[in-house]
Amino acid sequence: MSEVLFMRHPETLGNVANVYSGRVNVELSDAGARQCARAVQALVAWKPDRIITSPLVRCRSIAYGAALCLGMQPQVDERLIEIDFGAIEGLTSVEAKELGYRFPWPVDAQSRSHPAPRGESFEQILGRAQSFLDVAARFQGRVACVTHGGFTRALLGAAYGMDLDRFWDMVIGNVSSQIFVGRGDGSPLQLAAMGLSPEEVAARGCAYAALVDGPHN
Repeated sequence: MSEVLFMRHPETLGNVANVYSGRVNVELSDAGARQCARAVQALVAWKPDRIITSPLVRCRSIAYGAALCLGMQPQVDERLIEIDFGAIEGLTSVEAKELGYRFPWPVDAQSRSHPAPRGESFEQILGRAQSFLDVAARFQGRVACVTHGGFTRALLGAAYGMDLDRFWDMVIGNVSSQIFVGRGDGSPLQLAAMGLSPEEVAARGCAYAALVDGPHN
């Protein structure tokens, strides 16, 4: 049996400025630093057997903080990285439109997305998400993954076969978590909880610990 948690990174200066932040490292805002502390506490309380993280610093800030408290080494997985915005990286939506690009990527009548130059298509990020879900379906125990809003949308889109022009509509808040459960035998994971705050994640950890430990008579 397995529980696989996907947590989004804390708020960044890029989020505050409302610019497209994909593959670049962006510093946390003051609010993001406070969110990071809450997220670390939540993962420590949740007691994962493994922690996997996107290579970007805004995710590693949570993963490495929690791992240090738990006495484990987090694993960096490139598949958890954010979508590549290509030519619109670092731009606002207005600036992107002035260059003739818009995001979410346009999807044509043949259901094909059209990213900006050097950008990752929706087909590509959904395929990357499905690849990770296939691996995660064989995880055992509790696994915490620290990732991005865009990749989390792709995970949910891939898991439930959502259309290319719809899956990006979901709202994934900073340091919110989605939990999937599975049998650990390769069968598809099932969504058990969505949009959990760090405090709700911590509460689930405490409840799990009480269930496992139980009274000893």
